[in-house]
Amino acid sequence: MSKLAIRSALAASVMSLGTALGMGSAAAQPDLGSIPVHPNEVIDATAFTAAAPVMNPDGQPGVSTTFTHRDGSRQIVSTVLVLADPAAATGALDASRAQTNVVDAKTAPAAVGSGGTIVSGLSADRSQSLSVLTFTEGNAAATVKFSGPAGDPVPADLVLDYGQRQDAAIKAALAA
Repeated sequence: MSKLAIRSALAASVMSLGTALGMGSAAAQPDLGSIPVHPNEVIDATAFTAAAPVMNPDGQPGVSTTFTHRDGSRQIVSTVLVLADPAAATGALDASRAQTNVVDAKTAPAAVGSGGTIVSGLSADRSQSLSVLTFTEGNAAATVKFSGPAGDPVPADLVLDYGQRQDAAIKAALAA
């Protein structure tokens, strides 16, 4: 083995070790765990508890966190995928929208991120109200699903407020 080959192999090993230990990476990854906005910050209460964040949900790069109301009647699932570029984020968002299973759906634009949309209605079995907010921010695709009692949907202004805060958290994480 030549000296050049040995040096190259050694350099590659050192770089791999440094990257594995979180050192020396020129393109630092955003802190994905900090992206989901806790609903208690929006409603100024302690009504929701957070489950542990799920990193890389469904094998996609990103984070998903489920927040459950203390009485178990409501749930918010915030999923943010951080992809290679804005086109990939738009593609992921389109796929997410296609999987949204909301009956008696009403769709409205939302002033959140790029392409913000709210789909509201009922779950397939009509036992829950659902509102699903989707939007992109740069190379991130966000889906926030609000569920609650069938006769008591989440107010649209709360969905927008939460979404705008989620958008700001995504911007901050991606800029870091």
